[in-house]
Amino acid sequence: MKTLRNCYVFLFNEYSDWEPALTMYGLGCFTDINVVTFSLNGQPVTSGGKVPVQPQASLAQAMTADIDLLILPGGAPMEQGGNTEVLPLVKQLLAQNKTVAAICGATALLAQHGFLDQISHTSNHPEVLKMLAPAYKGAAFYKSAPAVAADNIITASGTAMVDFAQAIYTHFNLLENEKLNFWFQFFPAAGAGTEMQTVLPLHFFYRRYQTNFAGMLPLVRTAIKEIYQQAIGLDLEICGGAQWHYINFDGNPETVFTLDIGLPVTAVKAVPAPYHCETLPGFKCVSMQHNGSWDQLADTYTKLITGIQMLGIQMNGHTREQYLRYDFEQPSQNITNVQIGVA
Repeated sequence: MKTLRNCYVFLFNEYSDWEPALTMYGLGCFTDINVVTFSLNGQPVTSGGKVPVQPQASLAQAMTADIDLLILPGGAPMEQGGNTEVLPLVKQLLAQNKTVAAICGATALLAQHGFLDQISHTSNHPEVLKMLAPAYKGAAFYKSAPAVAADNIITASGTAMVDFAQAIYTHFNLLENEKLNFWFQFFPAAGAGTEMQTVLPLHFFYRRYQTNFAGMLPLVRTAIKEIYQQAIGLDLEICGGAQWHYINFDGNPETVFTLDIGLPVTAVKAVPAPYHCETLPGFKCVSMQHNGSWDQLADTYTKLITGIQMLGIQMNGHTREQYLRYDFEQPSQNITNVQIGVA
């Protein structure tokens, strides 16, 4: 696996600023990797989004630097055949077995000069690539994918900044970094299912218990059956699966906490004690879907809580479990959405 110590990012007037941004943010915030921006002459540039940027170095300085990864963003000049001055650096790095990552229009620069003729790659569209790079001879190696890593060249389409970042992180085995991995899971294309969200207000029919861990266990198959029976008897329209809401459960088996077990319903109405039916307010949370037996739920909680703490997010003591599917005969088929409330 390759080692990434120094990442250089080429900037030029009208470069597409969003394309390398996610990769750069992850590297800069969650690793000790040195990220350096450079332009042809080291002078300021203005991005495609009209953001003025002062690069840290010039191309001449980059030519003599120790670079493990070169990132080439797209932008109009790339699509118009410009920025060929950076090609000697590309050739030098590839000859040194270093990595070059190009996105959007930067793939046209590589295609026009033969770098993609013999390796798997992608771009915005094969026909567009042929049009922008008349000398391109690699059509047989084109892959219809958001991002492709082959040998020491990573390519991506302009709308695939998440896939581009993932390909780079994977290439250098960076997702073993827990902080980076947890943060990156918030982006849908990363595929891990972690999400920061505010759940909309919820009409909820439930029964409240004061219990500890041992007292909770007998409720697993009995409490929700009672709730279903009562909801039907009260003519409530059920509109979702069972939910358990934990309030001030700190993980200590002896701690007595509040547990609300219930069902979402379409409307609030008066109900007899010991039941409650009310509209719960919006719920800001970090969530992750747990697939499989509840015996492994602790692993999902550990990942979420560890990540929340690493990012400095304050938990508010409220947690919800939504049981999207539960099968007591085949618990490996269970699907549970875990939501940890945050401030």
